[in-house]
Amino acid sequence: MTSINSEVSADNSTRKGLPTAVWTLFLAIITALMGLGLVGPVLPTISTQLGASPSEVTLLYTSYNAVMAIAMLITGAISTRLGLKKTLLLGVIIIGTFASLAGFANNIWTIVGLRGLWGIGNSLFFATGLTAIITIAGIAKAKSILLFEAAVGIGISAGPLIGGLLGQLSWRYPFMGVGAIMVVVFLLLLILMPNVKEEIGEGRKSTSLLDPLHAMKHRSIATIGMSNCLYNFGFFALLAYAPLALGLTPLTMGGIFLGWGVLLALTSYFMSPKLKVKFGATKSLYALLSVFIVVLLIMGIWTFNIWVMATCIILSGALFGNLNGLYTDAVMDASPVEASTTSSAFSFMRMIGGAIAPVTAGILGQIFSPHTPFIVGGGFVLGAIILIFLNRDYAVKPVEMVEEKPETTTLKVKDFMVPDVISIKPDATVKELLNLLTQHHISGVPVVDNQNKIVGMASDGDIIRYLNPKEGSVHDFIYDIFIEEGETEQEVLKEKINTRVDKLMHKEPIYTVKEDDTFEKAIHILSQHHFKQLPVLDAQDKVTGIISRGDINNNLIKILSQK
Repeated sequence: MTSINSEVSADNSTRKGLPTAVWTLFLAIITALMGLGLVGPVLPTISTQLGASPSEVTLLYTSYNAVMAIAMLITGAISTRLGLKKTLLLGVIIIGTFASLAGFANNIWTIVGLRGLWGIGNSLFFATGLTAIITIAGIAKAKSILLFEAAVGIGISAGPLIGGLLGQLSWRYPFMGVGAIMVVVFLLLLILMPNVKEEIGEGRKSTSLLDPLHAMKHRSIATIGMSNCLYNFGFFALLAYAPLALGLTPLTMGGIFLGWGVLLALTSYFMSPKLKVKFGATKSLYALLSVFIVVLLIMGIWTFNIWVMATCIILSGALFGNLNGLYTDAVMDASPVEASTTSSAFSFMRMIGGAIAPVTAGILGQIFSPHTPFIVGGGFVLGAIILIFLNRDYAVKPVEMVEEKPETTTLKVKDFMVPDVISIKPDATVKELLNLLTQHHISGVPVVDNQNKIVGMASDGDIIRYLNPKEGSVHDFIYDIFIEEGETEQEVLKEKINTRVDKLMHKEPIYTVKEDDTFEKAIHILSQHHFKQLPVLDAQDKVTGIISRGDINNNLIKILSQK
């Protein structure tokens, strides 16, 4: 894992701009997220031609978002096991398959079901895409977030345009078009994207299926996520119900939402970070959410005025771009867990609002009037403001501290070490060591005695050197030196694999750091001696933590992004 990421970093350093793989991923995210707004322009056509009610056609958004929300909980675990590239390729296959099948469906309920399965593929992109950009780009986390949000914005804006253009010919063509585009995206990712895994520190375990649920117990993630859920209710009430309220042609609706999406993309990349720096996250969120409430109320009053509605829809794109950027930046900065788990937990909560809003808007419009969904949406956005205000110390204070009050004290080893140390005893076998390294995707472990004091270090390199202490291949060494007449290579390996770890471990000198040593000292030791890991000892010389190159790199990114 370390060597792969080192290759990516080396590739980055040899280029003036971002690597080709990043722009390939950028394009892939755009095409995957087109599906979010693709169906908007053709909703009235589907309703008319298939005889579906407004509440039924809005289920195309609800099924899509609901499945996405649930699937978000497992995407982190999938990506840490398959790797980012395989996860994204799987997402492309799912999107392309079910989007194409939806284009051949003949009733609304079949399309709703296929649209939900389509959402599984999109969830892999939505939750994994940000992690992939952070991992591959080799730039600060804040800039990676901006790049991701820009891709999301362009994808959302392109979706209605393609939906409108192809929808003029048939409501089926937008679905089939996505299937065709996904074939191209699959080939680009397969050829140009490196096969990498998220670097989370070598002493840390793979992501569990329960990790996103545990992450929601952190008040900062829960507050930001639930506030975004409430805001997303207003977002998707507008996105799903406005086309039905206006009843315009697919091409006209596509043009309106194109303007909306362009503003969303531009503001998420260029304007959102400037608002945060100039006014602070809290004030920016309060102001933008308040303006959004006013926009929804205007739409709720002048629902049948095409010019007022079109203007509000387009201008709301600027609000969404800024708000999405601020929310994503806030949760990634405030989160105490790794990026993939944070993204899964946050995306689950934000998409719950997107699942509830469309069908609720359709029902409200049928039972009461077309004005009602927008007014109710404004009430939910007000709830988002209240939630942030009541939990303001947990929701946005960590973000503002990064921007406005940089840490002036020296960073200590204990601030970034991994406390859950994976270790092994001296009397364990080489086979047990191999299983441990493979199970936890790490390259080495400290060897400790019964008092948890370090007696050596054992790595995958030590195993290789033990099997082949002389020049030449392992195969040649075994046959030339160890294999006696009548023995097989497998028998020799079986014997050596049951050797005690203390026979091959590195005993001295053993380099360690103390919990209160500085960040700079750890960097110096790792770089000077080319170690992958460094044990951390307490005052009694017991192993209490471990740091790796990945932990150093992650903290360097945090430090650089603060400047």
